[in-house]
Amino acid sequence: MRLIPNWTQLARELRVDEAVISRMEQYNDYSPTIQLFDYLEAKQPNLSIQQLRQELTQINRNDLNVLITNAGFKDDEKVREVITSRDPKTPTSPQKEILDQIALALDGTSLVLGNWYNLAIKFGVSRKECWKIGAASTESPTNLLFQYLEATRPQMKLKKVVDALCLMTRQDLLDFIAKQNFEDEVLLKDIMIPGSEFLQTMADKLNRVVPAVENWKHLAFKLEIPNEEIRKFGSMTTEPERTSPTIEVMKWVAAKFPDTRLTDVVRALDRIQRNDAIKIITEEFIDSVDQSLQRYDSSLHDSLNKAMPINDPTGRTLSVSLSSKVTEDMKRTGHCGRLPERTDLVGRNEICENIATLLTSNKSVEIVAPPGYGKTSAVIELAHRMIERGKFIAYVKPRGVSCVEDLASKIIEALGFAHGEDTVTEVFRRICSLKGMSVILIIENIDDLMHLEDQISDDEELKSKTYCAKMRGKYLKDDFFTFFKDIGQISNVHLVLTSRETYNFSVSFPIEVIDLEPLNDKDSAALFTKSDGNLDNSLIKELVRVCGGIPLIICTVLLILKRENPKEFTERLSSSSPSDLVKELNPEFMANEDRIDKCLEICFKRLSQENQRILVMFSTFPYRFTQKQFRTVFESLIGSDLQKHLNCLKQSSLLRFDRESCHYFLHPFIRDYFSLKPEHNEMKSVFIHHYSDLAVTLYKTFLSNNSKSAIEDYRAEKDNIREAIAWCGDDHHELEQTLREKCINAFNKAAVFLAKMMRKQEFESLFCNLARRCRYDMPLYSACLTHIGMKIVLGCTCSPFICSRALYRAKSFLSNANDIQSKHNDSNEGNRAQCLSKLGFCCVREGRVEEGYELLEKALKLRRDRAEKSNKSRDKVKLAACFNDLAASQMVQRKHLLSIQTRLASVLPVYEENLGDHPATATTLNWIGKSYYALGDYDNAIKYSRRSNNLRQKLLGPHQETARSLYDLGEAFSAKGEYETALNYLKEAVKLQEEVLDTHDELIHTHQTMSIVLCHLGKKKEAEEEMKKAEECAKNLDSWKAPLERLESREEKGWMAVSSIPEAEPRISKF
Repeated sequence: MRLIPNWTQLARELRVDEAVISRMEQYNDYSPTIQLFDYLEAKQPNLSIQQLRQELTQINRNDLNVLITNAGFKDDEKVREVITSRDPKTPTSPQKEILDQIALALDGTSLVLGNWYNLAIKFGVSRKECWKIGAASTESPTNLLFQYLEATRPQMKLKKVVDALCLMTRQDLLDFIAKQNFEDEVLLKDIMIPGSEFLQTMADKLNRVVPAVENWKHLAFKLEIPNEEIRKFGSMTTEPERTSPTIEVMKWVAAKFPDTRLTDVVRALDRIQRNDAIKIITEEFIDSVDQSLQRYDSSLHDSLNKAMPINDPTGRTLSVSLSSKVTEDMKRTGHCGRLPERTDLVGRNEICENIATLLTSNKSVEIVAPPGYGKTSAVIELAHRMIERGKFIAYVKPRGVSCVEDLASKIIEALGFAHGEDTVTEVFRRICSLKGMSVILIIENIDDLMHLEDQISDDEELKSKTYCAKMRGKYLKDDFFTFFKDIGQISNVHLVLTSRETYNFSVSFPIEVIDLEPLNDKDSAALFTKSDGNLDNSLIKELVRVCGGIPLIICTVLLILKRENPKEFTERLSSSSPSDLVKELNPEFMANEDRIDKCLEICFKRLSQENQRILVMFSTFPYRFTQKQFRTVFESLIGSDLQKHLNCLKQSSLLRFDRESCHYFLHPFIRDYFSLKPEHNEMKSVFIHHYSDLAVTLYKTFLSNNSKSAIEDYRAEKDNIREAIAWCGDDHHELEQTLREKCINAFNKAAVFLAKMMRKQEFESLFCNLARRCRYDMPLYSACLTHIGMKIVLGCTCSPFICSRALYRAKSFLSNANDIQSKHNDSNEGNRAQCLSKLGFCCVREGRVEEGYELLEKALKLRRDRAEKSNKSRDKVKLAACFNDLAASQMVQRKHLLSIQTRLASVLPVYEENLGDHPATATTLNWIGKSYYALGDYDNAIKYSRRSNNLRQKLLGPHQETARSLYDLGEAFSAKGEYETALNYLKEAVKLQEEVLDTHDELIHTHQTMSIVLCHLGKKKEAEEEMKKAEECAKNLDSWKAPLERLESREEKGWMAVSSIPEAEPRISKF
């Protein structure tokens, strides 16, 4: 039968050179002969032409000797200089082609003629090395297998592999392992070290394919590696298929004769009677070639099929049209199979819809967030939604990308094409060929690409010639920047980029930057509930607090919960220090890319050393801070280029900036992570020192006629001051004890001011911790006890008739302080007077009147002597405050007229003269009003309470004392019978109390009084509602007291319980 004409006849019809046709008949992208000559160039660089001739004769290849002779090579010339050289200056073109001709002759196999293998043996190449040279790929599937095991199963032991090899009956490998004398329990990752002789030997033996001998694939199967991973290992190492000679013919013709048209190809096919091929061309290029072949106007140069990327010798890739069938497939599926499956996303619906709206408005999007915030999950969900709306998605995750060319090749693959050599040029051509189709191009983690330049400059191996050659020079940040800008300017492309850093492309194309925020508490809780419906709500609430809305941390916690008791694990997390918390949330069994600590470390190391240092300084602040606050604290440690560093750090998603309030802030977990850096201890010491000094400065300002300024400054800095106090009181052994005690002393100096500004439980908790830390310094210890007792007295809402519980606690603290101060003469005079004054009040309230007034008199003497000696306004104010304690004691005895006289004579005039409009003045006016109320003089009660309220509104604003003055006014108007006015004040009081109070007991009284007022107004139904609210507050009273009970159990029980407060002890060692 007649043979059907094929590519050979077509090639001759198209005037392809016979030498080219001959080469194509044995064409393969891989040549073991060329590999052999590369090997000899490295191992035997002095190999001469004469030696090559001799060995070719030995393997009966005189034909190649003739070839070398005709090329004009001399016997004393080096093979590496005239045959394997890649120097473009190497002589004439026949010599340049000699290696290809030798390869063409030796690559094949023959029963008679020697080939490359025989030549290698003659040159002393071992059979083992020959096998490597003959391997189609330089990648080792065995190496890839063990790399996979190290990443996914780091705890796997050698015994597991030995057991698998036993099942494979690979006695050769078992004997080899036995000779190494490894213990069976040794970890696989500790012995399978890249580059080691042990791993190389294992790889050589397992990689080789020998009939009836099980190899690496069987080992992977027995180690239960997923099939898709085994296929990946194989696909990276599979011998390349023979390239279609027809495609190569078309490439050669297009390069040699660029004006060749489809008509010429059709005529050539007609001459060899291949009408079937003609039909394919006419159907595929219907607009260029009609079925009657009457019009031939389409150039081969422009119309080759997409499966044949054509590269001419100059490196220019010829244009290629997209098959209409492929276009339809892309439109139908929406992507080319590289898009991951969508997850059950929570909390990102609104952001996905916002991005979808931007994309439909012809804008690109850059999603920026720190590691673990769920950028990938969000864009995958977005991609699937856009596919459902008829859009085409090209999804690129640039893992393993080392240059712009690599990225371009991945984009081409995501578009559904096979890429050629010049991928950067080709990617733009491919996109432009999708005319009429809008493409949403998603590229993840572009920050990794932008930092490749730094990675290479830091790594000696990556700077090697081999790597840089692979990179082809296009690995710089500017290279990637230019590439993204060029892609973004293509009209039918809408970019969706994800990054951990912000990059500005807006000058080149319209793009919107989206800052991805943490999940809110509701969505975080939904993730826990969806994963484990049996979790208790209280546990979920605490876990949500710990995770801070970071999806990766939530997923990590859910993973750990599968192997932990939920209650015990939650309690452990809640009580963990920052270092313990980071360790708990980054278990070793997770891959590094899924561990948030490893991801944060990558971001941190990308920063300059100075920026790293500044970021650690930021972590000393507990919450938000302004640039002014930061500069004030760390002025001695930062240079003049702070703004430059801040601008750089704002580009990083680690640091967030609120443009409206001008505040910077770190996520709590990120702050905790950076607080573990070695430099943090030094920075925290500077922070604490600054804020302890600031507390004293504010206290001094407070005791002046500029108190409002002190109050405003405190409110701006209250979180930082509280952080400094808490840090001094907590278990931070890295903090020097001398600095700790200096700061504790400063906070005690400012205690009166801090007690005025802080809530009761907050103040007690902080100062209890301070006392615990200075128990061996008796003056400091007694000062802490004094001020805790002072706050209990001032903070009791049952004033002036302090309740028995508060009385008992206050007296216990103050009595212990008094005992210490009585035994030591080095106690601070002011602390001594404060202790005597408050303890005297407690004694009077307890009924020990004479003892109480004796203590008050001692306090007055100390204050009076000090004021007369110094003649400072501050000491005069402190003396007046002591008289105020005397008046309070008189009120307890119901001697209200005497109390009013004391305050009007010895307190109010001194305050008004030295302090002016001041919270202390307002408090004195309020107490005078209370005394008038007790006497039934409601007009004077209203007069003084109103003056007090006006001052508090002006100076304190929303404050618990402002709420109390509003209540006092309402109560006074009610007693006077002006119920409408009383109701208005009481409503204001309730609103403010709900905002500022830390206990419900005052709210109970306010609702009860409102109920009485409403009854007088005839509003019975509303009165009943108020009583119900009072009852609800009473029910909640226990829960509001619970924090205090916890503080007592932690701060007091066992070391400062009111029933058995331990004696202060002399210092015996540094604490």
